[in-house]
Amino acid sequence: MNDLSQYEQGFGSFRIGEMTLALPMKSVREVVPFHPLMALPCPQPWIKGGLNLRGVTIPVLDLECLLNRPGHQYTPGCILLIAHENHLLGLIADQVKALFFANPGAMHMVSSADAVGSIFAGSLMNSELNQLVQVLSTQALFDLPGLPKAEDPEPHRQSLELQTSNEDTALNTRTPLMLMQSMSTLFAVNPKDIETTVVNPVLLPSEYAGGFYKGNLDYREQTIPAIDLASYLGIGTYKQLQHAAQQAFVIRIDGNPLALLIDRVLDIVHVPHNSVIPLPGFGLPKAAQLEGALPCTTFPKEDPHSQRGPQYFVLSCQRISEDQELIELACILAKASASAQLDAKNQQGKATRGLDRLMVYRLGAEFSTPIEQVREVLPYRADIEIFERGNSMLGMLTHRNESIPVFDLAQWLGAERQSLDHESSILVVNAHGASVGFAVTSLTAIENAQWEPNVPVLGEQRQLLHGQLKTMQRLAQIGENKHQRMVEVIDLQQQVLLILDQFGLAVPTAIEAVAAPVVDPLGHSQHAAH
Repeated sequence: MNDLSQYEQGFGSFRIGEMTLALPMKSVREVVPFHPLMALPCPQPWIKGGLNLRGVTIPVLDLECLLNRPGHQYTPGCILLIAHENHLLGLIADQVKALFFANPGAMHMVSSADAVGSIFAGSLMNSELNQLVQVLSTQALFDLPGLPKAEDPEPHRQSLELQTSNEDTALNTRTPLMLMQSMSTLFAVNPKDIETTVVNPVLLPSEYAGGFYKGNLDYREQTIPAIDLASYLGIGTYKQLQHAAQQAFVIRIDGNPLALLIDRVLDIVHVPHNSVIPLPGFGLPKAAQLEGALPCTTFPKEDPHSQRGPQYFVLSCQRISEDQELIELACILAKASASAQLDAKNQQGKATRGLDRLMVYRLGAEFSTPIEQVREVLPYRADIEIFERGNSMLGMLTHRNESIPVFDLAQWLGAERQSLDHESSILVVNAHGASVGFAVTSLTAIENAQWEPNVPVLGEQRQLLHGQLKTMQRLAQIGENKHQRMVEVIDLQQQVLLILDQFGLAVPTAIEAVAAPVVDPLGHSQHAAH
């Protein structure tokens, strides 16, 4: 395990709009997904509300509003909980980026007489990413005038973090560990061994997924494999695998990124170097991938970490990165992603209607949609259905503080209503100023479109309004060798426009601009007259 350098401290970086900021990790209590906030009787406009954290209301601060940078929309959003002098405060962020280590003495300090300006302590170089990061002052944040302060319900955690002695300095002779939970099993990893954490990872389907390989993630303009940590280590039952992971962390496998899915990150702590004890060489399926165990008795009795279980299994990222199966998987995805990027680059500037990548799904038969049209893929939930079966609109889904109408895509296109279950998904599309969800039976794969022939009208004409077809009358060839097949391409952004038109919400000129081909009585394809 890599020890924390005597001169280094951990910093957690995060993104807000176009700003990359950082805080000392000793101030960061935890990161939680963004939830709707409760209203607070606070006159400051930059306090956006309160977060209910284990029965305590924590004020949540919007830095964009504080800095008078209006108009920013948080997507998808998370909240960083920071601790200082037995008080807690939440910061809204777009995304947690990377944890890095640096010498605080190398910080280029800045100063300001203004209370708001003083929240910037200075700039520090993240040498791993070769990126200059603006570091916030925890003290200045808590000194903002008019800031409501919530008492820390677990003050002993700060006391433990700040505890020092002549023999054992908390940050200089302790080892940092990120504590986490997956399938009711506790794990720990040295945060210096990971690249970054991901909140609310959205799994992309893969035809090769199975076992501990759950699918792929979009990560820094690259598609990377996502591995269920507990399943990979042979810990946990199949029944426990049915829920979606809430977080993930990324490591490098032979130079290529790979995501490990977990339930949640619990905390980042510093423990004495000799706290990790060895494991027996038998009993655990992949004991070699573990550095050892951190007994929960390492923590004081009043600390919640002492009561979570018998021990935390400490990962060895070095040995995990030497797993040949993971090396091959990460390498295959890296090559495929590089090839897709090269293909996309070669297509730039060409006047073509060809498609790069398609999300393939089932509505009885296989259909597809350009992947860039799909903002998110959400699991289907039966409780959203509130309308009768004759209505293609199933109901409403509340997601990220937005109410989204959900349609049965097959029924909307004129076919029978689907039988939706836990394997079904909702494709969220944002177009023409509206967000709409389309329920599909199941996701099949993400494929590169290899060929798009010109074809006559496909099957029935399935007309909706003004003589327009709901489908594009386009086919794409996907798959390789014996798996090659033709699938119909559905433009879901056009479907959003047609839905708006049906309810009288679309601009007529916009409808004309995307009019699909119509068919004359002789069956020849032609374009609608403008």
